Amino acid sequence: MAPISLPVPPSDADIDDEEGRTPKSKGLPGRADRQKARQDRAKKRLSASAIEIVDGHVEAVEDDVTSRARFKPRRVEKRQPGTVERKGKVPLEMPITLRKASEAFGAPVGKLLFKLMEHGIKGLNINSVIDQEVAELLALDFGVEIEIRKPVDVEDELIKSWQVADDPSSLQPRAPVVTIMGHVDHGKTSLLDAIRKSRVVDTEAGGITQVIRAWRVERNGKPITFLDTPGHEAFTKMRARGAHVTDVVVIVVAANDGVMPQTEEAISHARAAGVPIVVAINKVDLPNANVKRTEQQLYGLNLIPDTMGGDTPFCYTSAVTGKGIDDLLDMILLVADLRELKANPNKPAMGTCLEAHLRGTEGVFATLLVQQGTLHKGDIVICGCAYGRVRAMYNDLGRSIAEAGPSMPVRITGLDEIPDADDRFYVVGDLAKAREIAEKRRQRKQEAALMEKARVPFTLETMGQAKIAELKVIIKADFRGSIEAITKELEKLIHEEVRVRILHTGIGAINVSDVQLAMTSPQDTIIVGFNVVPDNEALALAQAHGIQIREYSIIYNLTDDVKQALAGKLKPREEVVHLGRAVVQQLFKISRVGTIAGCMVTQGVIERNAKVRVIRDGAVVYPPADRTASLESLKRHKDDVREVREGFDCGLKIAGYDDVKVGDVIEAYRVEQIQRTL
Repeated sequence: MAPISLPVPPSDADIDDEEGRTPKSKGLPGRADRQKARQDRAKKRLSASAIEIVDGHVEAVEDDVTSRARFKPRRVEKRQPGTVERKGKVPLEMPITLRKASEAFGAPVGKLLFKLMEHGIKGLNINSVIDQEVAELLALDFGVEIEIRKPVDVEDELIKSWQVADDPSSLQPRAPVVTIMGHVDHGKTSLLDAIRKSRVVDTEAGGITQVIRAWRVERNGKPITFLDTPGHEAFTKMRARGAHVTDVVVIVVAANDGVMPQTEEAISHARAAGVPIVVAINKVDLPNANVKRTEQQLYGLNLIPDTMGGDTPFCYTSAVTGKGIDDLLDMILLVADLRELKANPNKPAMGTCLEAHLRGTEGVFATLLVQQGTLHKGDIVICGCAYGRVRAMYNDLGRSIAEAGPSMPVRITGLDEIPDADDRFYVVGDLAKAREIAEKRRQRKQEAALMEKARVPFTLETMGQAKIAELKVIIKADFRGSIEAITKELEKLIHEEVRVRILHTGIGAINVSDVQLAMTSPQDTIIVGFNVVPDNEALALAQAHGIQIREYSIIYNLTDDVKQALAGKLKPREEVVHLGRAVVQQLFKISRVGTIAGCMVTQGVIERNAKVRVIRDGAVVYPPADRTASLESLKRHKDDVREVREGFDCGLKIAGYDDVKVGDVIEAYRVEQIQRTL
């Protein structure tokens, strides 16, 4: 059997040179031969793609002949080290950290820190916050255009969402909100009481409305919301608040009293709010009612009835007999129809807080007027600095309800603190968002209070001078116009060191509360009454505590007295009066006495009780600037004298000073206090 011949694997000697092998016949050692062959193969593979690899940022790094070739990838740096090209403006949201800046610039944080060190800013890390100027400086260094964006404010977003106009198709007719205004005791609440067929007025202290009350009534199936505002002058702000949430204002004027100061003020508030006015001349059933006079007074205030070509409807009512009540309601609905009042009930509620108080263990009760949307039980409400979930909701009759639409007044519980009247309320969808808004508002309120407390009453002209002295004034008068005139005159009394500060103004007699207010600073406060007098209790209290009460009937007399009192608070001006001079001609040193200066009076007179100063070479050498000097003795020969006139010699001793020299000039003077005027 013939032997089978198996193929023999090629050896290094059998491989041709073109395959990268070197024949063994070359005489090289076997191991070195294989190593050289591997290097040649690598060079051959590299030669075909060397240029492409270099363009792809990869380069070959060779060792010497005896070592293995290595390939090391390396990215070729651009001209701006470490940055990635950005197109357009790159947004950066405040607060800006180095981490955010690094991502925006496309550069490592280390390069940012290096650039900051070049600008002299050190000690930062990746989480450090930089201000806008530093961020813009870095952006300029890295060739990036940035857009600084403020962080989204939850409160701003909430308010902006309410500023979006509703779709007209979503609007539905709503009830008018009517405010009852007028002078105290002109029958506002009694008139509303007659409308509601209730006895609310009997529950009010002294028959005077102390808070805003909100009611809802119906006339021919159409609802009307009434706001009853206080008429007393102490509640001016409440009346202004009522006029800013209302659609129609009813001015109640008693036919027996006519137009009174609060009547004029109520008309001013209504006109400032830009709402139509309906006049209700009340108490027409009284024997002393003078309707014609009342109408004439209203004409003088530019309230012309529609029957005379004006635009103000007049109604004649009586809360006792019920006369004119239906006519008043019909007129209100007519005015409201002309305004075409509408609102969108199908969205979260928004409105105004009318009043709020804390009731025992039940918590905060807030009376809200819904103006837009619908308020539901369980909604999350933000109202001023207060927030919370509506736990309970009641209508004006005290009945629990589940929801309240536009123009409906409700009383709710669930807020965490008492909001301020006139605060806007909004329904928000998230309790955390409501808490965030409330906390920010509280923080701003605290900061404003601290700034107000720390504010110093200085002007730019008086900065660095002493604190401005104040004369506090409490003004009581018979008419609002008188107060405005008096205030205008007092505001003209301007001085850089003193000023008038009006603590309080009011209509009517000077009462105990006015005196108690003045008692907080009795030495700097006066009470002035213009055509009014203090009552017995106020007069006795003022006399007991030394409070000044001045009564006037002429404005200019009042302002002249205030001007004199204000001038009395000015610090008097000190004026130096030169009396005389004496030249020291001889010195006498006496034991236990000191140095006696023998002098010749060369000018004026030297008085014994005068102040003196020692002048040497044109400069005052005694006393120091913060002290004064006087004479211990003044003699002519051996006799004590009160004064020595020009041309006579004398001997004098300066108290506490013996360092007098021949040739010194001793000047006598006195300081006079000159009272200044405004």
